Amino acid sequence: MFKKILAAIAVSAGLLLAVPAAANAADYTAGAQCSFDASVAQAGGTATLICIPGTWSPGEAIDWTVTGENGASFRLASFSTANSSLHFTKHSNADGSDVLTVTIPASASGTYSVVGRGQASGHICPASLTVLPADQYSTAVDPGDNGLAHTGSTIAVWAVWMGGSLVILGLIALAIMAWLRRVRTES
Repeated sequence: MFKKILAAIAVSAGLLLAVPAAANAADYTAGAQCSFDASVAQAGGTATLICIPGTWSPGEAIDWTVTGENGASFRLASFSTANSSLHFTKHSNADGSDVLTVTIPASASGTYSVVGRGQASGHICPASLTVLPADQYSTAVDPGDNGLAHTGSTIAVWAVWMGGSLVILGLIALAIMAWLRRVRTES
């Protein structure tokens, strides 16, 4: 019986160690999405579009297009056209990241779409930016907050470790007590 329990523990431990290794085998950043540092910007201001490392292939040429109410008056890397959209090509960084600083015209308002398409990978990365007219103000959002609700716990980390340690110590104590009971009944 004891050998079966040890075998079950060994198999369980092996599975527990193998699952994280399998999860780390996937490249989660490949083809990641790009996002603006703030989803709402003021007309006449700037916004930064950030693509994390691994979003694009290293040094890949990316076709960027801005469309919206008056997309041609946007300034990206000092390019401007007369159309209602702006299109240009830029190469990603050596780590596959990219950063675009967007200068928003003072007359802009509404939602603008910025889409990047990798010429080699074919990866498409859309992002949108809402621009408030110059006479309206937006509330500032903490960049670390990302505008998401706080759903996590407020319990201190040391308390969680303490509780987990106590549970493990209790299980060890139960195992020792069961082993002692078995030894006493056999003798």
